[in-house]
Amino acid sequence: MGLIRLLLAIAVLNSHFTVSGLPMVRGHEAVLAFFAISGFYMALILDTRYASARRFYLSRFLTLYPAYVLAVAVAIGLLISFDIHPMTSRAELSRLLSDPTAFLVMAWTSLGVVGQELLFCLSQAPEGGLQFIPAARDSIWHSAPLIQGWSLSLEIMFYALAPLMVRLRSRTLVGLACASLALRLAVPLAGPENVLFFKRFFPLELWTFAGGILAYRLHKRLPAMPGGMADYAAFAALAATVLLAGWTPEPAKPYLMPAVVMTTMPFVFRSFGRFRFDRFVGKLSYPFYLFHYSVVAVFETTADAPEGWEILLVSLSAALVVHALFEPGLETLKRRLRGRAHPVLTDLTPPDLGPPASPPVATR
Repeated sequence: MGLIRLLLAIAVLNSHFTVSGLPMVRGHEAVLAFFAISGFYMALILDTRYASARRFYLSRFLTLYPAYVLAVAVAIGLLISFDIHPMTSRAELSRLLSDPTAFLVMAWTSLGVVGQELLFCLSQAPEGGLQFIPAARDSIWHSAPLIQGWSLSLEIMFYALAPLMVRLRSRTLVGLACASLALRLAVPLAGPENVLFFKRFFPLELWTFAGGILAYRLHKRLPAMPGGMADYAAFAALAATVLLAGWTPEPAKPYLMPAVVMTTMPFVFRSFGRFRFDRFVGKLSYPFYLFHYSVVAVFETTADAPEGWEILLVSLSAALVVHALFEPGLETLKRRLRGRAHPVLTDLTPPDLGPPASPPVATR
């Protein structure tokens, strides 16, 4: 799944700055697909890697937070030093942070990650402080240091529930996923403005993570030997959906990509999960997701006519640097956390792959 994860991260970039002329899946739907992939991988590592929820949580913290802090520091440094940011300016941010309530909310969500999706429904009130708004157009989200960080907030909530969810019976998980999906389908009935808020509301996206866990259970039931043409056909269908999902009718777009991921992932992982290069490529998706928007901002500010391929290459280079900076030490720490809980693993089980760039990010 590594190449697919990187393609999804590139799709998020393509939503922010056109890289490909292909009708790729939109960024938000790519993030939903990352949530489904995350459910699969969290079920896998809880099944094969960690003896306790505490070790699992520590591993997720090590995987998620160090690179995130670096990405936030880089974003803040660009804004303070060069007035570079995808959506705000140094003067606008200074005005926002002069309000104590806004300062506390922005500081907490930026450093603590959790709650960033709420920035979409908060704006400065005329009399001071913050007020709720149903639409994201005038929200303070635009001034967040890492504006794509909202997906990491949802990812952390999924992580918090993962040790419990993987112990639920499959029929209970199916019921949970159906209830979440029913709420998601009902949201448009609330009106177009409310859709902008609820499309990032945690309970309405839980169906993706639960579906990923169910996909892992299907994978465990498959014969261990690679399925040959069936697995490669599943990979081709999944890659084609990432690249061509833009042709999907509008009402189906939020559901097609996660559904295809859940359906094909058990087969794709069976054959591709053993490839080290594929695992390496997948690990680049998270730092790529974290840093791509800062790269876009730098190019848009400094280049007369930036090209998408240039932004893509620089974002990939940044992801490689961050991976080389953090991966060796973090992998050593996570190996110690695993201990001897599962001393014998099959070749089909990859190393701890971390969050799927929730994404994209998901981001993760």
